Amino acid sequence: MTTDLLRDGADPLPLKATHAHELDDLLAPKVAMLTRALARASQAEARTQFGFSQTEWQVVTLLASSQPASIRKLAGFAMVDAAQISRAVVSLSRQGLVERRTSERDNRQAALRLSPPGMDIAVSLRQLSRQRNTRLLGGFSAEQVRELFDMMDVLIARAMREEVDGAREG
Repeated sequence: MTTDLLRDGADPLPLKATHAHELDDLLAPKVAMLTRALARASQAEARTQFGFSQTEWQVVTLLASSQPASIRKLAGFAMVDAAQISRAVVSLSRQGLVERRTSERDNRQAALRLSPPGMDIAVSLRQLSRQRNTRLLGGFSAEQVRELFDMMDVLIARAMREEVDGAREG
């Protein structure tokens, strides 16, 4: 059954107002909403605590788990333009938080690392994330949390398989 979105010639109502209930059983919108809310909370804390822009926060958190890294690699992980990452790296370097060296594999590329003060901030950001995690998962039993994470791992693997299968077919 289709719904006529135009009532008496009026503009269509936004999707949220007309069909939000139809999205209740779709995984992607729910995961996207959770991801955005968590990212915004993390970014707000990074801005409040350390004065970081969104991209600076991403650079610090990504380098904490995958260094050394090139600007291109960070841009890919962050899904941000390399120019934005480059500007953030310049800012963080001026603050003494990121060290830029020449890559051992390609002397045309920079190998970026967190400096000791940068790593201290990354550890602080990780602690803030763990505190947020504890607040969000509060009220759930350890078994429920484990089951949630297990289900998420399965869903991630399935989604990655779908992505690969889709690329093969396309």
